[in-house]
Amino acid sequence: MQKRRRRYPRARADVRFQPGAGGLSLHDAQGVRANPLSFIAAVVLTYCDGRHPPELIAENVAGLANSRSDAEELRAEVRRIIQDFAEAGLVN
Repeated sequence: MQKRRRRYPRARADVRFQPGAGGLSLHDAQGVRANPLSFIAAVVLTYCDGRHPPELIAENVAGLANSRSDAEELRAEVRRIIQDFAEAGLVN
């Protein structure tokens, strides 16, 4: 029996973020997206390489927090960001 490999979030190859005058922007070559992107969302996007489970991404980003309550908020924000990216078709 072949083991089924678990899929982790992977950003589409044509999705990039770039610095701009007002901060970071998300660029999607398949659409007409050039949306503003928060620093946390950009960090999350860099982890969406197909090698990291969402829980590990959330833990790593939460490590940037100054307090335990901030870490919990960051974990929740990371989960929301990954879900938003998936719903927008930016990660699978």
